[in-house]
Amino acid sequence: MACKSRFLVLKRFVVGDSDLLVKLYGYPGITNLYVKDGALPSNEYIGVFEPFNVLTLVYKQTGQVIVPMDVMNVIRLSYYATQYERYEWMCQIGSFILKFIRYFDENLFNLVVQYLKVKPTDLKAFHIRFYCHALFTLGIYREDIFTHKEKSIIKAIMNANTKSLNRLKLSFRDYLSIKEKIEAHMAQAI
Repeated sequence: MACKSRFLVLKRFVVGDSDLLVKLYGYPGITNLYVKDGALPSNEYIGVFEPFNVLTLVYKQTGQVIVPMDVMNVIRLSYYATQYERYEWMCQIGSFILKFIRYFDENLFNLVVQYLKVKPTDLKAFHIRFYCHALFTLGIYREDIFTHKEKSIIKAIMNANTKSLNRLKLSFRDYLSIKEKIEAHMAQAI
């Protein structure tokens, strides 16, 4: 039976000489997609299964792997990753999904796509903002895990518009402390 859903491409691997194994986030959660001869330049899907692309895919499931039957739509966010800073930012978001998320949440999916389109200049502040938005979206944000100073920093980050957030200077020590607390909380809550 065929299914249709939207997916975010997280990673892709060449398997054997010409096949692709693609790690996706979508309705089935984190899943693997197998594309026979997908790495060949003559394949109809060349360039479709690039990391960060958003796909509307018709597929069938075979065990733990899904197989594409048709690609209905592609939003090519992979083109945003041509600059190193932007690529680093997009990889942080992809790593977050791979590390903490197992099940599909449509609001989280939309949030991730929205943040993939952002062009941050201060990666630390945007990273904390994304983490906090993800926690709010999942309904697991807890303010009591932070110190008073960290709460003030988070409030400033969350209330800043994009332009002022790009000018906000967050020390590496504060960034690391907040990030570690959020990641520890995520690991326990999910």
